[in-house]
Amino acid sequence: MLIEFSVTNYRSILERQTLNLTASTYFKELGSLNTFVPDQDDGVPRLLRSTVLYGPNASGKSTLIQALRFAKGQILNSHKESQEGEEIDVVPFKLTAQSRADDSEFEITFVEQGVRYEYGFRCNRQRFTEEWLFAYPLGRAQKWFHRVFDSEAGKDVYKFSPTFLGGRQRHAWAAETRSNALYFSRVVQLNNAQLKPAFEWFKQRLRVIESASNLGAGYTVKRCNVEGDKQKIISFMNAADLSIADIRLKTELFNPDQVPKDLPAEMRDEFSRRLVGKELTTVKFVHADVVTQEPIEFSEKEESDGTRALFAFAGPWLDVIENERVLVVDELDTSLHPLLVHHLVKRLHHEGTKAQLIFTTHDTTLLSQKLLRRDQVWFMEKDDKSATRLYPLSDFSPRENEAIERGYLNGRYGGIPFLKDLDFYGV
Repeated sequence: MLIEFSVTNYRSILERQTLNLTASTYFKELGSLNTFVPDQDDGVPRLLRSTVLYGPNASGKSTLIQALRFAKGQILNSHKESQEGEEIDVVPFKLTAQSRADDSEFEITFVEQGVRYEYGFRCNRQRFTEEWLFAYPLGRAQKWFHRVFDSEAGKDVYKFSPTFLGGRQRHAWAAETRSNALYFSRVVQLNNAQLKPAFEWFKQRLRVIESASNLGAGYTVKRCNVEGDKQKIISFMNAADLSIADIRLKTELFNPDQVPKDLPAEMRDEFSRRLVGKELTTVKFVHADVVTQEPIEFSEKEESDGTRALFAFAGPWLDVIENERVLVVDELDTSLHPLLVHHLVKRLHHEGTKAQLIFTTHDTTLLSQKLLRRDQVWFMEKDDKSATRLYPLSDFSPRENEAIERGYLNGRYGGIPFLKDLDFYGV
């Protein structure tokens, strides 16, 4: 369960920006549906099941998603996928000389297996300059480790808490950690059991999709191979009034004739080379004849874009709900009708799960307080330095029945594009 994510000096973000998923005690609406109590002591407040981010194009919404994905990637892979001397693929805010020279910083607070963790790191393209991990077993703070680069000595200095297990090995692990790798990443690779739950949160709980339009149907198709799961997929889609009687899968060896003829010859040859000898699965959606109820098959191409998009989402969405994951999606509404987006968000709220959803969108119809609480809405915009600013709707103290969608479109909360020179197009 995600509590908070902060990022400083990364791409369009200059000063520290924090997304907080703590439920406000001042807002009472939809409390049982849209909030939940973590599996933790009283030190962790109620959390939100979903959070939506609004803002004009280039305001930094995608940057926030990229920052979270970058942090996850470094935690999972920095030790095993880089070599000494290789640069870290981090991009600071480039519009000031100071920010270009400064480090980027990422910090995440989350709960896993009843323990709250605060983990963060600072880095530049050459090395990680600071790294820290706090744990709160039974609600009591323990600073397990803290790593700081001593520029004068030219080496990392580590401090360990007695509560961080490992004895002398802790220092040996530190000596084996490269300058461009995280200590957290290295120690887990060496099978440190104490850090494994926190590491597994990033590996198994956190799912980041940078663009909903890139989501394929492969995982949903895989689940349809299991009869019980297939019925869940069908029920999930029919809850959106799609009237699907069945889903049928057909697996066969790849045939070069299946490659579209309108592709360039070189591309067709490349597809054929890669897929030769492999099995491909085609999906058929079955609907009932409106008169005889006879089952009629429709290919994916015969279905609407919305049906295909919802099918692609069905498997991952059910997985997130069932396994209480944190799903982060950029541009959720790109390939989905607004009513389908409503359906997905409602499904997550009504399942009673501890799963969480963070997503960006331009669909203002979601701002109805019948679907989202006032503390679930955040905005992003550029300030006078062209740097991203992230702030919650709650900063404006909206009333319980306030017309938030109208207020947003009228510019009351910011976070909307400023349009000018429309007369060029005769507007």
